[in-house]
Amino acid sequence: TGGLFACPLTPELSDCWRVPIDEGVDPQRESKENQWLGVSVKSQGPGGKIVDLRVRDELDGGEWKFCEGRPQGHERFGTCQQGLAAAFSPDRRYVL
Repeated sequence: TGGLFACPLTPELSDCWRVPIDEGVDPQRESKENQWLGVSVKSQGPGGKIVDLRVRDELDGGEWKFCEGRPQGHERFGTCQQGLAAAFSPDRRYVL
């Protein structure tokens, strides 16, 4: 299904490694298939933080988390109208 990889600035593909995300999640409650991992990815630069923003619009016997507390149904609320952007503020805190 894909993955998020971290790579140093070298020409060697073998220098990259897969970043573990959501390990230990029960696949019966939360589907990880067909996510838009990396819809928006921002970095603070070397040694800094990263933020990865993604969307899921599939509910298969699990729970809606992205729109938790709102009526279910992504087609009714278009990702809860929260937008899909990420950025870091000058004080090095991320803002979604």
